[in-house]
Amino acid sequence: MKDVVVDVARRELIGKNVSRRLRRSGSIPAVLYGGGKDPVILQVDPNRIEQILRSDSGANTIFQLNLAGTDQRRHVMIREYQVDPLAGKLLHADFLRIAMDEAIEVEVPIRLTGESAGVKLDGGILEPVTRTVRVSCLPGDIPESLVLDVSAMKINDHLSVADLPKSDKFTLLSDPGLIVVVCAPPNKEEVAAPAAGAEAAAPAASEPEVIKKGKQLAEGEEGAEPEKEKKGGKPEAKK
Repeated sequence: MKDVVVDVARRELIGKNVSRRLRRSGSIPAVLYGGGKDPVILQVDPNRIEQILRSDSGANTIFQLNLAGTDQRRHVMIREYQVDPLAGKLLHADFLRIAMDEAIEVEVPIRLTGESAGVKLDGGILEPVTRTVRVSCLPGDIPESLVLDVSAMKINDHLSVADLPKSDKFTLLSDPGLIVVVCAPPNKEEVAAPAAGAEAAAPAASEPEVIKKGKQLAEGEEGAEPEKEKKGGKPEAKK
């Protein structure tokens, strides 16, 4: 998507109130970083950025920013972005200048393919451990994902970063021994058998005890009131 162009405009004012007014008008605040230059404060249409984030390459997408009122265009990536956790709307975006002839480091997702033999034949459970891997490559060679085939995995087998596909277009930077996926044995729920008669005896013994305590308490409360009346009524009897 390096030919995709997103229009942006400079903004002079900053602050929370300014950002709120900007969002109400249909834009969001943004900042352009990198390239050995000072940051540039911008505003951008959030819909254009959301389209890029939803693409196959997501935040690793290389595209161009076009500064309104000029013929200045620059290849960039989305460096960071902020989303409203309740409304799900984009609130802010940071862009990073990219030189197409200089290698960069990015996180690339791992995609598992195939059906594990351990899952299919023995009821095992496929458990992903690492979902992304860090690579170094030219901006135009960033892979959308690294595909790992799990078809041959049996119970207790695992695959690591070293098992990921290799290419002369990128270099894997993550630890080769880092585990990516494990084929775990099926869960077996073991319930200890209770002693003969113990399960039935316990509730039977405890229930009358509770009832007995409750009964004694009730009798004590009922007996307290007449006693008070008796003491109170004794002088009247003498009189």
